[in-house]
Amino acid sequence: MNNGSAPVWYALRKLAQRKVRLGALLPLLWRWRIEIILGLGVLFRVAQYLADRPLWMDEGSIALNIERRPFSELFSELTATQLAPPGFLFVEWVAVRALGENSLALRLFPLVGGIAAVFLFYCVSLRVLRAQAELIAVGLFAVSDDLIYFASEVKQYETDVAAGLLCSLMALELASRPASVARLCAFGVAGATVLWFSHPSAFVLAGTGTVLIASALARREWRRAHLLALMSLLWAASFAGVYAVSLELLGHKRDMWNFWSFAFPPIPPSSLWDATWMLRRFLYLFINPLDFLTPLGPTLSALAAASLFLAGSASMARRDKRTFWMLVAPGLFALLAAYLQLYPFHGRLVLFLVPSLLLLIAEGTACVGEAAGSRTLWALLLGFLFLFSTLGAFYHLAQPRQRYGLNRYGDNRPTAPDPPRFPF
Repeated sequence: MNNGSAPVWYALRKLAQRKVRLGALLPLLWRWRIEIILGLGVLFRVAQYLADRPLWMDEGSIALNIERRPFSELFSELTATQLAPPGFLFVEWVAVRALGENSLALRLFPLVGGIAAVFLFYCVSLRVLRAQAELIAVGLFAVSDDLIYFASEVKQYETDVAAGLLCSLMALELASRPASVARLCAFGVAGATVLWFSHPSAFVLAGTGTVLIASALARREWRRAHLLALMSLLWAASFAGVYAVSLELLGHKRDMWNFWSFAFPPIPPSSLWDATWMLRRFLYLFINPLDFLTPLGPTLSALAAASLFLAGSASMARRDKRTFWMLVAPGLFALLAAYLQLYPFHGRLVLFLVPSLLLLIAEGTACVGEAAGSRTLWALLLGFLFLFSTLGAFYHLAQPRQRYGLNRYGDNRPTAPDPPRFPF
């Protein structure tokens, strides 16, 4: 060893001999646990956005509709059997003209929706969950694979999540305080506006509005019930306008319904398989869009997650029935729409249900863990919920998610497969 390298080796030896004071670090990390989880949730979404993967088939179709049209034609029939909310199309149209015709400009609005959803979900969890369940829920939301991915796709699914959370948060605020005319008007205008940016927000407004009106009637709060009914009429009028414009965008075709026919219940059912459609759709939620895929296999993984959801539903119903129904009613309205052949109940189209599902799974996990009082069971539950999703989220920081499909120019260059799905 020459004399010139001696100081370097000395420094390395001293560094290796230093003791890492985990005893001081761990309490600091625990104190800032929520902020760290929220920060990671934002980081995962921004990293996926900055990866700037090629636009895949549906993204390319939407992009061409936005880039090639003047504003006067923006709300006429979309090509390639596409459909998006009018407000979403308008924001995308403005973004492209302000920032240029590139994928980062097109994906900026979904990214903003994804980041907003992280903080909106945290605010909702504060209002409905106990402390332990709140931490679990926020963690699950931060690392949810589909929520991260769709924050970087030129589609409306991530803004659906943010819109639904905003509606739920306003409804929970309205339920917890005296309903002044000003607050009811604010919720009414906000709900009527959100409908233009998110189609499934109609289910969230229908569900939360129904629960609020039913609660007011049960308590004989007649004035409040009347004001809530007027607020609902405003939403209905706005929805009628959105529906009319959306039919124009779709071109009154059945192509979209034919493509999504598998996501509608068979009516009337002609076999036992048909009769169990609702049960199978319920279980499938925990695979797509919730992505609870573990070495247990898709069926057992879905059953385990569904059991935690049911435990959480029972716990929430005992603690606060009104909040419980606010969380589950939007899903019931979405199912009703599926049975009426009006809205497909599948995958990314029900991504807006993920927050409610995660809240009740977190509630069930905390309930089961506290009742058992076993550290081993806690470890198993948290490992099931977090191990693979967290590893996947960190892995994709280095290897961003991709997707197979025709790109915007029509060639079939592969960009990567979707995660495996199990056909319940």
